[in-house]
This record gives sequence, C-alpha cells and structure tokens, in this order.
Amino acid sequence: MNEIVVQSLSQRYDVQNLAASLAVLAPRGRDAAVVKQLLAREAIETVVVASLDGLAAIITDGIGAVLVTEEALAGGGGALQIAVGEQATWSDVPFIVLANGAITNRSDQASNRLNALQNAVLLSRPLHAEELIRSVRSALTARGRQHQSRTQMEQLRLREKQLHESEAKFHAIADFVDQMIWSTTPDGLHDYFNHRWYEFTGVPEGSTNGEEWNGVFHADDQARAWDRWNHSLATGEPYEIEYRLRHRSGEYRWVLGRAQAVLGANGEIQRWYGSCTDIHEIKIAEEQRQLMLAEMNHRVKNSLAMVHAMVSQTLRQAESLVDAKASIESRISMMSQAHDRLVQSTWTNTHILEVVLAALAPHSNGEGRTTIGGPDLPIGSKQALALTMALHELATNAIKYGAWLGEIGQVDVNWKVENTAEGEMFIFSWIESDGPKVQKPERRGFGSRMIEQALAGYFSGTAELRYEPDGLSFDLKAPLAGLTG
Repeated sequence: MNEIVVQSLSQRYDVQNLAASLAVLAPRGRDAAVVKQLLAREAIETVVVASLDGLAAIITDGIGAVLVTEEALAGGGGALQIAVGEQATWSDVPFIVLANGAITNRSDQASNRLNALQNAVLLSRPLHAEELIRSVRSALTARGRQHQSRTQMEQLRLREKQLHESEAKFHAIADFVDQMIWSTTPDGLHDYFNHRWYEFTGVPEGSTNGEEWNGVFHADDQARAWDRWNHSLATGEPYEIEYRLRHRSGEYRWVLGRAQAVLGANGEIQRWYGSCTDIHEIKIAEEQRQLMLAEMNHRVKNSLAMVHAMVSQTLRQAESLVDAKASIESRISMMSQAHDRLVQSTWTNTHILEVVLAALAPHSNGEGRTTIGGPDLPIGSKQALALTMALHELATNAIKYGAWLGEIGQVDVNWKVENTAEGEMFIFSWIESDGPKVQKPERRGFGSRMIEQALAGYFSGTAELRYEPDGLSFDLKAPLAGLTG
C-alpha cells in the first residue's frame, strides 16, 4: 500500500476506493506512521494529509473516515468546518480524534473544535492497536451504510420519477383516446376510470369505484353484465359484452365493454384493464338495417303476390291472350312507376296529392275532364302503392266503359277528413258523370276485387264500388291513422 500525502486541494488520491479509506492528519511524532502500519496489516487503505486544508479537500472528495490528532485541530480549521457543514444530507463523515492522555481539563475552545466535527469519537494515547482497529472498522462500516442508503435513496427517487413519468404517460394516453378506460383489482373492484368515463356518464369522480359502476347500467342489462363479469373473474377469460350505459343526458346508449387480465409469473391475476366503446350509432344502424331487410322482404313478397294475383285473374277473365297481355303490361307498368316513386322517397311516407296526380297522369286527356281536390295528407308507402293500383284500374275502366269513353264525361276525385263518433275518418271518392249508362257487371274482375278488398285492407277501412246509372262511383272510408299505419 502506497502512502499518499495530500498537500493541496487539487491533488488526486491513488487509492482503490476513497470512500472505504481513512484520511490521517497527525503532523507530529510517529502517530501517522504507527496508524499506517497497523492498518496496513488489516488491508485498510490510508491517505495521509499534511494540513487542515488538505483534510477539508479530501472530505469534500468523499473520504470514508478521518483520524486526526487533537493538537492538529488547533491550527485553525475554517476550511474544515465549512467542508463538514456543507456535506450532503445523507453524508456524515466519522472522525476519530487522538487525544493526549494527559489532558484532563479541556478548554472551551478545544471542546468547540471537537463539537464542530459533528461525528467524532476520542481515543487516548498511547494507542492500543485493537482499540484503534475496531474504531476505524466501525467508522468505515458506518460510512459504508451511508453510501448504501444514498444509493437506495437515489434508486427510489429514480423509480419514483420513472413511475411518475409512466403514470403521466398512461393518463395522457388514457384521457386522449375516445374510449372509456378503467381498471380493477384482481377481485374485480374498480379503482380507476379515465376522464372520458366521467365525461360520458356525468357522474362525480370516484362515485363509481368499487362495485358502484353497475349503477349506471340499464336495469335490464345489470344481471347479465354481472354474470359475465363474475365468470371472467373466476376463470381469467377475457370479458366482452354489449350493454347500455346511462349517458350524462339521461339517455341510455349502447357500449361494447371489454377487459383483459394481467397475469403474474405464476399465472395469478394481478389486475384487470378494460374499456367501454360507444357503439350506439352502430347498434341503431344495425337494428334499422335488420328492420329494413325485413320490410323489404315483406314488400317484395307482397308485390310478388299482387303480380301473381294480377296475372292469374287477368288470364282467367280476359277474352283473349292479346287483351290479357295488354292488361298485364299496363298493370305491371303502373306498379313499376309506383315503386319508382316510393324508391325515390326511400319507401317512407309520401303525400296523397302526389300519388293521385302520378297515378292519373298516364290517362289524362288534357281536356279538363278531371277534377282533383283534397288536403295534401301524408300517406304510407304500402297505402300509396295500393291506391296507385286502384286509381289505375278505375281510370282504365273509365276509358274503356265509363266517363272518359265519350267526349263530355267527367271524373271527380276528392278526399277529405271528417270528425265522427268513431274519430277522425279519411273519406276518398271517385265519381263519374256524363258518361254512358252504367250497368253492374255480371262478374267481378281483378280490378274490382283489388279495389274493394285489397285497398280496404291496406287502409284498415271499407271500400265500395257503386254502379249507378249516371256513372260509376267509388268510396273509401278509413280511420285517418290508416293512411300511414
């Protein structure tokens, strides 16, 4: 072991570990040599310094412990007191002071110098080897524990900083996404909800912790959600379910709830992390799509049934295939036009005036022989289609046999709403006049059957054809609600 004498603040120390070494300041006599020799046998490194300023410097640089003679402290020591006082909060350098055994009454000044060292023990001279070695080992051990505590403290601070940064990143991400994020303890008790959850539900922060979250579920979904959640808690299987949550507006909205367990090294559940995604618009759109498909299926079947009946009865009652072909083409064409109008309105309600005008337009002679009037009431798609077909049959009959066959015949088409004892009633009339004399046909064709039976059924009312000598007339009477029901 090499002896290093420190004489200035800038000198470095040739030791393997300064924090485990002993600084020695004993400028008189053989104390320094004796201490160095004793400690060398114990493999304890020493750094011999020549002055109090050198001792102050080596304390600042991080020496493990200090052995100093009491008389060396009498040489001033302002720099030493500063170095001792400016130690880090974790640092408290141990001092071993070699006192003169002859000193029995120490002056106040000498006592103050010892007190200024803060952490000092006294050894009397002449030195006892075992006492010295034990004192040095004790001081260096205590100093080592200080360094360990500092290292642990720095590690804790680093971990705390990393944890804080990680938590800040998590919250930043969790609050940024447009989803409700939550977490629970292994037994399923909720202990975290992100900002989006409180924004969506409008509940006070913390009010849904534990098991209180189920209170914002729709009453019809609570038992089902609990059963699925308890199954996942018991098995560790992922949690996925659709349910309705109460929105801050008071409305219940459909959400998709999902959760995944985080497992430890032994497969035990450590936490659950989950999310809720607002799927209300998608859910409603899907329900509407299913309703639309069902409605389309219903309408297609009805249309095919009408075409089947139309073709079947027309063929059965026509005098020739030529007449049957013309009738079928005319009727199917009118159905097609009616369907086109309904498609343009996406099969929603239309208005009765538009239906009447469109149905009679192909038969108009442009001579003002038709009057049309009535309130422009909304009418449902199926009612619109049925009325179009009925008006087509009535117009066709008027051209062939009725008011429009001659040159002066008139057709009056009107409708109104009347308040009756049965409630508001819709009354629709077709009245022909100034045409050929009318005789009731011996048999009823497809047109009359469709008008009196099918049309009445679509409107949930009654329909009647009257073959008066002065002209054919038709009356439809139905509840006002039957126009759109």
